[in-house]
Amino acid sequence: MSTTVEYVRFACADPDRLAAHRDTLISLLRERYGSDFVGAHLARCEDGSLLDLILWASPEVAERAAREMPGDPAAAGFFGLIGEVHEMRHAEILHSAQQ
Repeated sequence: MSTTVEYVRFACADPDRLAAHRDTLISLLRERYGSDFVGAHLARCEDGSLLDLILWASPEVAERAAREMPGDPAAAGFFGLIGEVHEMRHAEILHSAQQ
């Protein structure tokens, strides 16, 4: 298995409200996927779009979560605030570094 990053860039009319729902989503990901959910970052791009980077233990679990989570009623507070999705990709992590 190789660690996989899920990269999603999207529009959101109310980023503050979306961020308020983020803790609920993260708790849900931890509960549903356990140690296969490695971590996540939400960022705002210079053009105002948002960028969600989620780290998964494998490409299989990343693909599974991408299929399951958007329609999950427990995650509706987060996904209901997402506007147009500009780009979504999965990529294998080749190198990581942390301070």
